[in-house]
Amino acid sequence: MTFNELTTRIQIQHTQELSAFRQDITSAPYMAGTPTSLNADRRSVRMGPVQSVEDGNANLTIVADVEGLAWFTADKGLLGSCITVSIAGHRRNTGTRVHLPLAECDAWIEAILGGSWITHVYRAGKKVESDGRLDIASYRLFLDERRNPVAKPQAVADTTLRRLEES
Repeated sequence: MTFNELTTRIQIQHTQELSAFRQDITSAPYMAGTPTSLNADRRSVRMGPVQSVEDGNANLTIVADVEGLAWFTADKGLLGSCITVSIAGHRRNTGTRVHLPLAECDAWIEAILGGSWITHVYRAGKKVESDGRLDIASYRLFLDERRNPVAKPQAVADTTLRRLEES
């Protein structure tokens, strides 16, 4: 199955879950406050378990952490936020961890964040093994104070981040 077919299948099978999840993670990470407190907040949003589209015996749990960049970095004056999406798989019948195919994880990110933001997404962690499978897939998207995607700020010290199209 091609990447586009995977993304389309995910979008069709999980329309309602994707819509609610996307709304929860892309809305502003705060209710009210001063600029300092606005960018220091953090919240987690969970989707799943949902059935894998490539492995009928596996479920995926997708968790997004949304944090203000002042919380995420040492630069307490930095405006904006970071969305970190992590995907983990487990056997439906036993709950044991399963390795995930990279293509399916990337398709889930495309389905969650949409086409216009995907070019700003970074993959976190070590490079993928030669078999193309991951234990946990982790992605990051940085947003400015107006909720527009931006490149990784210099204040973010994570050297494992690679643009999605580069990894």
